[in-house]
Amino acid sequence: MAGCVFPMGPESFKRFTPDSLAAIEQRIAQEKARRNKEYQEDLGNVELPRARPDLEAGKQLPRIFADIPSHLVGVPLEDIDPYYFRNKRTFIVLNKGKAIFRFSATSALYTFSPFHPIRRIAIQILVHSYPFLFIMCTILTNCCFMAMSEPANWAKYLEYTFTGIYTFESLIKILARGFCVGPFTFLRDPWNWLDFSVIVMAFQRKQLFHPLLIL
Repeated sequence: MAGCVFPMGPESFKRFTPDSLAAIEQRIAQEKARRNKEYQEDLGNVELPRARPDLEAGKQLPRIFADIPSHLVGVPLEDIDPYYFRNKRTFIVLNKGKAIFRFSATSALYTFSPFHPIRRIAIQILVHSYPFLFIMCTILTNCCFMAMSEPANWAKYLEYTFTGIYTFESLIKILARGFCVGPFTFLRDPWNWLDFSVIVMAFQRKQLFHPLLIL
């Protein structure tokens, strides 16, 4: 299959729609047919396509793409990395800071498609900078209370609040990304492993811990 060439600038961004998903499935089918046809052939030292390092999830959008149209901020877009656009079930979302978030285009929890209102709301919360800052402030506050040698009796209720916040954060990530099936899902990110295990243990043992306590 010929390489995909994207125009540079705002015209590169297109909304991710059901037609976009159908086009991905068509490209995947074409790729499978091509591979089956060439299965017996010796490909030699053919270089396999790779994802662009400057378009990895978590990185800032390169300046060559210019500004993001305001109506496309925080909404699902077709993947701009030719490697993923070619035959991967993915889409991206860009926030106001031009950070790249990549998601699986399969249904989260086998229920919430990329076009489901609940998943879209979860994605908008996940990519927004304010919830991230709120979580960071919560973690710092929690650390301060953990450092107290003799916490007050009411501190345990505050710990319940902290755990509730961490649980809500994980729930948003799971609704936005899916749990574990497919790339870019919740448990495919090692940073989420510890938080998830600690939350589960907190509910099982009826004790409230933060990942820092285990460290």
